[in-house]
Amino acid sequence: MRSGDVRGVATYDGPMRIALVTARELPRPDGDLAVLAQAAAGRGWLCTARPWDDPSEEWAGFDAVLVRSTWDYLGKLAEFRRWISDVGSTALLLNPPGTLHWNLHKGYLLELQAHGVPVVPSVLLGPGERPDWHQAFERHGELVLKPAVSAGSFGTIRVATGDHARANAHRAEHVHRDMLLQPFLPSVVERGETNLVMIDGAFSHAVRKGARWSGDAEQSRGLVEPTAEELDVARRVLDVTKGLGHGIPAYARVDLALGRCGRPMLMELELVEPSLFLDRAPWGAERLLDAVAARATST
Repeated sequence: MRSGDVRGVATYDGPMRIALVTARELPRPDGDLAVLAQAAAGRGWLCTARPWDDPSEEWAGFDAVLVRSTWDYLGKLAEFRRWISDVGSTALLLNPPGTLHWNLHKGYLLELQAHGVPVVPSVLLGPGERPDWHQAFERHGELVLKPAVSAGSFGTIRVATGDHARANAHRAEHVHRDMLLQPFLPSVVERGETNLVMIDGAFSHAVRKGARWSGDAEQSRGLVEPTAEELDVARRVLDVTKGLGHGIPAYARVDLALGRCGRPMLMELELVEPSLFLDRAPWGAERLLDAVAARATST
């Protein structure tokens, strides 16, 4: 039962029930789940992991449904989109349905770029569309090709300068998909990405992650302190996201890399199912649960 304390802060008279939404089978362990469950238990909350595609689940019985490691949705995207809409109509889904739908397709990068966010230069190719490879190589040199709907670096490859055969073969393999064409950033290999975890719009912690291509294992290098410029970009990303009508996400991961200009650029804004590295930063779990409670008590 929801109530308020003397300070005007929303509280619960009884234990909150939170679903941590995951997949039936995971390609790797989700280190966030145990940390969140332990933090919730410390508050006396009931927090359990549930696969998103369990047809018998009563999602409306939870105070909040928190999307976490739904890493198998790529093979059943239409079903996952229906699940988002259905659950969002009967339960508090975090992040909200509209935000999740928007973030599933990397076309959001072009929208953020149009609103002044420094984004890795991206060209969106529609199904069957082929670019002028000669022009792309001439402009950018080595390229990156990735599906616009992807998870776990699925279908993401590097294409050496002038390798028309590899570029054409990969485009042919994914001919029915929207694809992003981007310049390869050497800093991704030399320095790695900086993944900034933002909870309720505020910076929580950051991880430096090594390069990962389709089929590679996760290569985390541990916690790091982001630069002031990286923090500024992350905050700008969330400000623009809010301005586009998506509000302040309960959780977000802003993945940055240094562009060829030497300044941080947005590679991905992860609002659906990003690893938040809470096993390295357990304070982030407490902050996330605070964000969940705030939203649950305001509905």
